[in-house]
Order: sequence, then structure tokens, then C-alpha cells
Amino acid sequence: MPNQPTKTQARYLSFIHAYTEAAGEPPSMQDVADALEVSTASVSGMFKTLEKNGLIERKDGEARSVEVLVNPASLPKWRKAIHVSLQFWTPKDAPQTLIDQRADEIIARRKTERRRAKNLAKWKERMTSDIYRFKITLIHSTPTIWRQIETTDVDMETFHSHIQTAMGWTNSHLHQFKIKDRTYCSSKFLEYDDGNSEAYDNMLISDLVRQFGNKLKLRYEYDFGDGWEHEIKLEKILRDNREPRETFPRCTAGEHACPPEDCGGVWGYINLLDALADPNHKQHEDMMEWIGPVDPYEFDLAERTSAMRIGLPSW
Repeated sequence: MPNQPTKTQARYLSFIHAYTEAAGEPPSMQDVADALEVSTASVSGMFKTLEKNGLIERKDGEARSVEVLVNPASLPKWRKAIHVSLQFWTPKDAPQTLIDQRADEIIARRKTERRRAKNLAKWKERMTSDIYRFKITLIHSTPTIWRQIETTDVDMETFHSHIQTAMGWTNSHLHQFKIKDRTYCSSKFLEYDDGNSEAYDNMLISDLVRQFGNKLKLRYEYDFGDGWEHEIKLEKILRDNREPRETFPRCTAGEHACPPEDCGGVWGYINLLDALADPNHKQHEDMMEWIGPVDPYEFDLAERTSAMRIGLPSW
């Protein structure tokens, strides 16, 4: 059990927690020194005391690794402004709105990475060493748009990213999974739900396999306006037989291009292709101006694998 912090120690802990929540990563010693108006030497001494008393934890040789070990609810609320230190590149004459947007993206990514790192420690006991091969098919698409992917055991947020990037979507709309009579979505989107969905944040692929079996089938719906529905089938579980140089995730097969975002669903995509292909079509000029030429048969396996490994942008 950690010792009860003194008033001064609690103030340090309060700031560390508040900064971490705001920035998505812990503060540096300089950040703490600036906020508490003390020297970095004082911060270094305090960190040693807090660590000795079991109030914080740090990783040797790693900057910005301080973690508060006491319940934040027991600490006084930090009421001053949090000034997050960020370094990133923008054009010289970039407007403030662009700078703010870039900063928000970085902070959002940090928070996501930090949350996943914490969850990973909890998941390790449940995660398998298996490789899961899925086939993703865009329902009602003609010709059929599909991808085959292979992934390690990951959480559903990461699985969502694999689906998006393998297909060619941009994560610009809401999504959900359906398995039999159950619906799952990110806890971030529960406020937009009708109350029938469950949060998938702590769910792994292996959890679904244990619950629904090796012939797992899912429906994945993306963009509830356009209604892009995908059928996802678990084709095979590859157990402990990966080659040393194999890396995951990867796209292993597929056909045809992903439709453009916001084109009106499968039927809207068909109409779009008709308009683009016919110079006499009444919407031909408008569609060419909006999207330009579209090759529905375009598909690059290496490009899809690369996109999967880069992951989604943090909107």
C-alpha cells in the first residue's frame, strides 16, 4: 500500500495526473517545474521521494514515464490551466486552426496509445499466439469487393482498423459489429447508439472465438447513412506455425477497388460508375468534377498491407 501523500506531494500528483489526462502522456520534469514554479532539481528530488513512498512509478531510462499509483479521486483537483508541450511541423504560414487541429490529433493519438499500452498488460494472459485469417466481403457489391487478411490476436478497435485499411476506407464515419443478435461498438460511440450495443473496448478476437466458435461470422457496418455492410468470416486459425520473417497484419488476397466515401452506398456507387463511364449521362460532368475517373478493378495487395500496418488517422 502506498503511503498517504503530504499536501505538497498531493499537489505534484494532482498535476501529473491532470497533465497525463490532457496530453495523453505524462509530463516531463520541466513541465512539472513550470507548473509548480519550482526548479527541476526540486522536481527530481520530489520524484525520488514519491517513488520511494510508492506513490509513483517510473521506467528506468525512459523520459515521460511517471505514473501515479494512488487513486486520482483521492487527490485535490488541479484547477490551473494545463500547458501541453508539443513539438510538430506545420507550414510556416499555417493558420492557427490548422496548428490546433494538428495538436489535437497528436494528443488523441497519445491517449489511444497510452490506453492500449495499459490494456495490453491486462490482455496478455488472454491473448493467444494464433494467427487469424479472415475474409471480408462488401455485401451486395457487383463485382464482389473482398479482402483476405491475416492478423495476430488483437483488440476489436485494432481489428476495426485492419478492416478499414484493408478495404480502403478512411474511418470518417461510425461503425459497429454484429454477431448473431448482439451488437458491439466503441465506448466512444455509445452516446450515439440506441441503447442496444455493448462496448467492445476490452474484447479480443480470441474472446469472440472462445464465445462463438472457430466458424466465427460477423457483420461489420460502416457509415450508417450509406450503410456499407461487410460479411466477415473467420476462415482459418494458424496455430504456432509462423515463419520467423513473417510480419502481421497483412492483406493476403482481394479483388476490386474500395468505393469512394459518401457516394451513397452500394447502389450509389453503381450509379456513380455508370455516370463516370457515360459522357452523355446527365451527372457525368458533376461526378467527374467531384471524384474524377474511378477504376473499379484497381487493387494493390502491397498497398493494402502497407495501409494496414500504418493504421488509421486519429480523427
